[in-house]
Amino acid sequence: MISPPGPGSVKGSSSGVAQISYACLGVALGQSGLFIALPSLPAMASDFQVSAGTAEESITAYALGYGFSQLVWGPLADRFGRRPIALCGVTLFMLASLGLALVPEFGTFLLLRLLQGVAGGCGTSVSRACLRDVFSQRSLAQAMSVAAISYALALGIAPFLGGWLASVSSWRADFVLLTLLGSLALAYLARELGETLPPVPSRASTVRRELAVVLGDYGRLLRDRRFLLPALIVMLATGVVAGYAAASPFDFEQSFGYSAAQFGNLSLSLSGAYLVGSLVVRRTVVRLGQQRLLWIGLAAITAGALVMLALGLAGRFDPLSLLGPMLVVVAGGGMIVPIGLALPMQAFPAKAGQASALTGFMQQEGTAALVALVVWLPDTSQVPLALSLLALALILATLLWAYSRVDISA
Repeated sequence: MISPPGPGSVKGSSSGVAQISYACLGVALGQSGLFIALPSLPAMASDFQVSAGTAEESITAYALGYGFSQLVWGPLADRFGRRPIALCGVTLFMLASLGLALVPEFGTFLLLRLLQGVAGGCGTSVSRACLRDVFSQRSLAQAMSVAAISYALALGIAPFLGGWLASVSSWRADFVLLTLLGSLALAYLARELGETLPPVPSRASTVRRELAVVLGDYGRLLRDRRFLLPALIVMLATGVVAGYAAASPFDFEQSFGYSAAQFGNLSLSLSGAYLVGSLVVRRTVVRLGQQRLLWIGLAAITAGALVMLALGLAGRFDPLSLLGPMLVVVAGGGMIVPIGLALPMQAFPAKAGQASALTGFMQQEGTAALVALVVWLPDTSQVPLALSLLALALILATLLWAYSRVDISA
């Protein structure tokens, strides 16, 4: 059970329900924008007459916009308030999704995917700042785990819906659905989401001065290990999940002969695995503590990668030998990510918007880089993927060890 928020006025929701709902909606829309079209990538490549690698650039474009935009949305929310920026972001997401449903050629499609990613970044970064406004310490980690459940659902349900739509209609229906979901989210937030940012004294300042302050704050965060280490941990833990998600459509649809709908159905299992990890955090974080759960999550990632490697070295390359170990890896990621997202904001409560924004930037841009690498791995064996996962697990272990030696009360 999540503890109630601390003292303070929260218009429209003293219990934080609207803020948790916004966090869930922001994550669900943002990640659905990334995942819903995965089953349709081969069909999209055929429709636009581009290669598979070129079609996958739409994932990278979205992730780039999603990450970089958070460097802007966070400070804007700190300066002008959470509510107006939140509504602006959802509106932009809805309009970009509509454009993607209608666009006739691939160059414009990529630009609109970038813009859609920019809009999706708002819901993620600003909603996390809203949670930090009304929750603190381990209650914040619990609230983050609830938002992580939305990520888990989007991870599986979005490709499932995308695969189903691809079996009965064009891939453009994916973006029609996102347009409808965006409009529903906008209507809900306009009615229910109150302002959570405490009033700050008004001050006269120029745009140049504001920019200098923001850049200075980002620089200080990046130099502080209380921020940098958990942000890097989140980046890698998210990357191990997203990298597989980006490469798997071609493995299953081209190497294993799955249809888009069958691949979408299979993606539901990823939701279940990530959900297990998130629920473990929600139920045990107060009793076990955040750092212990981070190590448990790393153990799951390592175990899954080792099993995948062993099966690959034994000559296995089939849906079960690939997906089964990956479910263990995803469960580990589901434990690490919500805690890692909460830690920077716990350390810097006065700069929650900027800490959330910079964490989101590193998370998404790191994910984009890992996706760009993973899609070039050979699709005739799971050994390269398993070795890549083990390398990431080793880096994660180093980061967790370093974080365990940080004085978080500094």
